Amino acid sequence: MTEHATPLAAIAIRQVEKSTGASRNALEQTAALITLGYRVVIIAERGNADLVARAGARLVRTRRWPFKGARRRFWFNRRVQAWARRHSPDLLISHGDVETPDVVYLHNCVHLASQAIHGCALPEDHEVAAIHDHVLKGQRFRRVAVNSRMMGNDLTSRYGIAPDRIDISYPGYDPEQFHPQRARINREEVRQSLGVAPGEFLIGVVTSGNFKKRNVDGFVKLASELDRLMPNRCRFLVVGKDDASPWQKMAETLGVAERFAWRSTVNEVERLYGALDIFMLPAHIEEFGRVALEAMACGTPIMLSSEVGCAELLEDRYPELVLDAMDVKGWAQSARRLLEDSAGRNALSRELSSLAENYSHARQQEKLVAAFRALGAESGTG
Repeated sequence: MTEHATPLAAIAIRQVEKSTGASRNALEQTAALITLGYRVVIIAERGNADLVARAGARLVRTRRWPFKGARRRFWFNRRVQAWARRHSPDLLISHGDVETPDVVYLHNCVHLASQAIHGCALPEDHEVAAIHDHVLKGQRFRRVAVNSRMMGNDLTSRYGIAPDRIDISYPGYDPEQFHPQRARINREEVRQSLGVAPGEFLIGVVTSGNFKKRNVDGFVKLASELDRLMPNRCRFLVVGKDDASPWQKMAETLGVAERFAWRSTVNEVERLYGALDIFMLPAHIEEFGRVALEAMACGTPIMLSSEVGCAELLEDRYPELVLDAMDVKGWAQSARRLLEDSAGRNALSRELSSLAENYSHARQQEKLVAAFRALGAESGTG
């Protein structure tokens, strides 16, 4: 097949770097599109050309608006539209900042998050909200893909997008990195490095950062309550790139500071999952929460707030693991029951690891290929 006969797909995303979840999604989309025979171009303001080339795509950089604010997002949209008029891609995949007649992949619900975290609406000139409102209210797209049913429900109620135009696309995980055997290598040494003595339990929150969104406030409070229920039997770990000092002061005030370890993000995060007795994510909102899926894959029992998208994988079979983010006593009591039931905890570990296998990168990639195949068939390029 000649190059001109090969269908062209363009992925529009402002930044493509391996370190972000959105960038990983764009590279996964690239692989799926190449599987279907597309030439792929990634249009971005900032990107790693070598990384994109290794994925099999070509990077097209657009000029970046030099000032912060909503205007720079609309500027990117205009640059992509100009490129699309010149090159007429068969598919244009948007990552939220660009209008498209095809599919929008949305990674966050900024309006819903503001209400959940801060209890108030965003200002009208909010940078991300302004472009999301423009793209989603316009409804030029045929499909919109989101990370969870929670996100889809918000789009339907907020923008009137019909549910049959919304695809739920859960993120996947890497089974080579996240599995019980690898996670538990040198488990005791890792626990000792975190201050965990023999016979003590370790409960942790592992995130990329943004401790307010992830409700570290609630985690410190439930740590205090759990320490009351199980005196001096538990240690607590918080991982993420954020200023921890406000929460460290809270732990001091509540008398549990010496029970805590605080760490920034680490490369071999699976070792931390393997060191935990329970992984917790009591977030006010988490559009999916890939860390929870990774912990499951490592065979670590998890407890999630009902506003975490990943909880949708648990709510039918394990409703006791899904709790109200603000129910501090409920979290502490559920954790105590789980910690004191060694046999039940070991069984849950195996069951969650098995459940996670349904959402590996390979499984999710199969679903992504099927979604792009259907989209291409609708447009006559599949």
